[in-house]
Amino acid sequence: MPDLFGITSNLGKAIFGAAVVGGFFAIGGFVVHALYRRYNQKNYQRKSLLQYSILMVFFLTMIGLPIKMLLRLMFHIKYVWITPWFNV
Repeated sequence: MPDLFGITSNLGKAIFGAAVVGGFFAIGGFVVHALYRRYNQKNYQRKSLLQYSILMVFFLTMIGLPIKMLLRLMFHIKYVWITPWFNV
């Protein structure tokens, strides 16, 4: 994905990918939180902070996989976050 925006340095690719993935988790977290509070109020009040945080991380990761698959199939984007140690 950084190649689409003309980013060539490894540090720039890592920062760009971290911003994209972090933005997905932040914006997705706010949207899912709002929907969960509105439509599932009873379960929201029963959960502790740790239970709710784990639920949100797992749910956003689960939703992120089909989104990444669609990016790969429709736009030929192989990696979103490129670092010297791992690629996402």
